[in-house]
Amino acid sequence: PMFHARILKAKSRNLDTFFTNPAMTRYLFARSAKGTDVSVMEGVMGYYDGLGGTTEKAGAWDLARTTDTPAVLIVNAKGMSLSLLAYIKGFLTYREDSRIRGVILNQISPMLYPKLRDRIQEELGVRVYGYVPKLTDFSLDSRHLGLVLPGEIANLEEKFAQLGETLEKTLDLDGLLALADTAPEIPEQMPEELEALLKSERARKIREAAPKIAVAKDEAFCFLYEDNLQLLKDLGARLCFFSPIHDERIPADAEGLLLYGGYPELYARELAENASMRESVREGIAGGLPHLAECGGFLY
Repeated sequence: PMFHARILKAKSRNLDTFFTNPAMTRYLFARSAKGTDVSVMEGVMGYYDGLGGTTEKAGAWDLARTTDTPAVLIVNAKGMSLSLLAYIKGFLTYREDSRIRGVILNQISPMLYPKLRDRIQEELGVRVYGYVPKLTDFSLDSRHLGLVLPGEIANLEEKFAQLGETLEKTLDLDGLLALADTAPEIPEQMPEELEALLKSERARKIREAAPKIAVAKDEAFCFLYEDNLQLLKDLGARLCFFSPIHDERIPADAEGLLLYGGYPELYARELAENASMRESVREGIAGGLPHLAECGGFLY
């Protein structure tokens, strides 16, 4: 999501059918998509890969079904020719309703592409929306938990601008936009359990109290789930962001503490040397300050 927001200058959110039921997933999507022309969902891992490595639950296919979204399969064509058809056919037929309405061929020779495109469309009946040529001068490094962060990559916008210029020539963008138009509207209908929560007596008391919650956010702590933060605000909480690297203490009047994830190990020296902040966090927790820490925040 940080890459999406940085490159597209548009908001990006997480959707996860493990954490939210179908009604809640659709509501979160519709709420974030409001006011936009096109929303794009990026799948995770392989198309059918879900929980525990043995189910489709919470995988990209599950999300496509839950949101009734037409899917485009990105196929790594490196080193393949006609075998691509067998590969694609497997994805199309593995589940009766694959939701796959098109494919894009990645790392393929421009000379080979037209012939394979025609064979795929004629024999498999699925549309090919273009290709991505082998790009020797474009790559993104990765580390555990994902990619390196956008701020660590020099000339990031320029690199993606060059990539965009290439893809304008090799992808059927008009066709992809037409495919997006086939997706049915998802109404922004708040699920009953969320509506009941927001209207509850408990929520009313929280709104009256307007508790101030300190949220760690800086170079080390940057894995924030915006829908979680929005829910806290909907319930009446006041969010106050602070930096465990740069600030001296947690905000003095904070009534709660959130330490979300990130890469604190990359800033171990800076975090360790900020003794006043560490002492402030320790004192708060020892003194009964309500707190939640996960991932990198838990390590800290």
